[in-house]
Amino acid sequence: MCGIFGISKNVDKSKDYDKILEDINLYVGYSQNRGSDTFGISFKLKDKILLFKSNEKPSKAITRKEYRNFLNDNLKDQLQNQLLMIGQTRLVTNGSKFSYKNNQPLQCKNVIGVHNGIFTNLQETDTEKTINYESYDVKSDSLMYFEKLSEIYDQEDFITNYLKFIKSIVGNYSIAFFLKNENKIFISSNCGSLYYYYNEDFFSFASEKKFLKQFLKKSSLNNKADIKDDELIKCLNSTIIFNKDDNNLIKIDHESENLKNSNISIKNDLNFSIFNNHEYQSKKLENLKKCSKCILPETYPFIKFNKNNICNYCESYEKQVFQGENQLNKYLEKFRSKNGEPDCIVGLSGGRDSSYGLHLLKTKYKLNPVAYTFDWGLTTDISRINAAKVCGKLGVEHIIRSADIEKKREYVRKNLFAWLKRPHLGMLPIIQVGDKGFYDYGRKLSKELNIKLVVHCTGYQLEQREFFLGFAGINQVLKNNQSMYSYDFINKIRMFFWYGFQFLINPYYLNSALIDNFDGFLASFIRKDDFLHLYNYEPWNESKMLQTLKEKYNWQDDISYGKNQWRMGDGQTAFNNFVYYSLAGFSEYDNFRSNQIRENLITREEALKLCEEDNKLKYDTLKNFSEIIGFNLDNVLSKVSCIEKLY
Repeated sequence: MCGIFGISKNVDKSKDYDKILEDINLYVGYSQNRGSDTFGISFKLKDKILLFKSNEKPSKAITRKEYRNFLNDNLKDQLQNQLLMIGQTRLVTNGSKFSYKNNQPLQCKNVIGVHNGIFTNLQETDTEKTINYESYDVKSDSLMYFEKLSEIYDQEDFITNYLKFIKSIVGNYSIAFFLKNENKIFISSNCGSLYYYYNEDFFSFASEKKFLKQFLKKSSLNNKADIKDDELIKCLNSTIIFNKDDNNLIKIDHESENLKNSNISIKNDLNFSIFNNHEYQSKKLENLKKCSKCILPETYPFIKFNKNNICNYCESYEKQVFQGENQLNKYLEKFRSKNGEPDCIVGLSGGRDSSYGLHLLKTKYKLNPVAYTFDWGLTTDISRINAAKVCGKLGVEHIIRSADIEKKREYVRKNLFAWLKRPHLGMLPIIQVGDKGFYDYGRKLSKELNIKLVVHCTGYQLEQREFFLGFAGINQVLKNNQSMYSYDFINKIRMFFWYGFQFLINPYYLNSALIDNFDGFLASFIRKDDFLHLYNYEPWNESKMLQTLKEKYNWQDDISYGKNQWRMGDGQTAFNNFVYYSLAGFSEYDNFRSNQIRENLITREEALKLCEEDNKLKYDTLKNFSEIIGFNLDNVLSKVSCIEKLY
């Protein structure tokens, strides 16, 4: 039994050098409980690796003049703004502790690392073809392992070959290592005797959860004193790669079948691991229990299944009754202009529903609409283009109003990072709450233009998403596409206090976005819904919509969204669905397709096939979203991938 540990941290050498020494000695003291025979430590600097080993008891070794001189003569002079350190305290079970090569960390060409455990089949792998086991003065399975890693590093595709190699190993292992030319720390384990902690600026790992937590609480370099148990993550059957250049952490599941034939090089791009892991989760989700009529899984809030495996949402579902063309004409007659002056205001995002709705109101119902768009900072380019095409062809005035876009984007970023501090699916909608100003701008424009009728191209049950508030503990089904305004009064009170409690237990939400967040709540649940919802009257037909728009207006799909163009005008959508699918095993699309099944628009088999496409990762859209808001996409998605799943 040995103890391995490590730290990565942005540092200011002039201020932090003494803190670094304190932290190292602190870590050695805790780690010594797992191995008291030898001690070794290594630092990855910009262009070299520093290595110190001692065959003395760790607590003694760190008091020796040799150790202090090593640090002062090397680390103190050469440390810049990045600290990358790994170490080991060893319990000698094989070989003499007096052999330098038998003690760790071990350096083999381009690789330096530490290992705890026993490899039992290294000589049975192709390692023996390149490594002469008898050539060493010690018979060390750890040494053979790192020799093999060095050999793999010289090949073109390090990651893939490393994963293939490590999956072939028999025995138990917890490993940490550097690559000479990479500012990265790799940790791997197949037994779980390895825990790590990660925030925006600090990465640390250790063999035991207990002493990792003890270290973090007393660390001079760690700025967060309150460390919760769920922030200490077990590394089990996985490899973690922490990139110090951008503080990006990536988790690779060893069981991911998608890695078998991957062609990824460490020297190129590591984004693959996030997405391959996501795709692998899709395989695991096949085992989730799902409704036999729709496709909602057992992770859906408040779901229950009867003896025929049909869910309660299917059992209680009532098909939408559309009020029809005659009722709509009767209602519109009160507002219809007699002299060609504008008689209604229509919310236009540039997506399929609002574009088609504007077409109907102008051509079928002979209204003279003014279209308006609320740009809150996440309107996509393609939705702007589509809106321009439709308005231009119809001769409709288009008013674009925008918020303080930079502030709105800042609010999204702050809400996102607040959510990541304490992730809860019930709080995910808070990230995009700023778009709710769309409704208020409609009301303002109505007064400004003295046009009483405001139309929103919504109103069909297919988009009803009970899980939004279900994750917040609210169990209410809205029928006939009631708006969120129609929630029971008691549920509105419950929502208010639930959100308030989340803000109290996560003070990161108490930022400059707070007022905007509160205003979004009022807009959604409190302010009166005094709009006409077009699709309460007009049946919704996706294929007819898209055909009409493309033929008459040359309306464009957003190919990054795949076949489903729902909510393609909002750059936030792809991120939210990534989170829902990753953590809960379903997305908005699964909900949407289930409603389509209940309305007899598609079969269950069609829905499953469509969702397979719908739920594919939309990398280009995610990348664009991250660039607009201003955050490191790989960093954020890696954090999401580490959050505990509901399945």
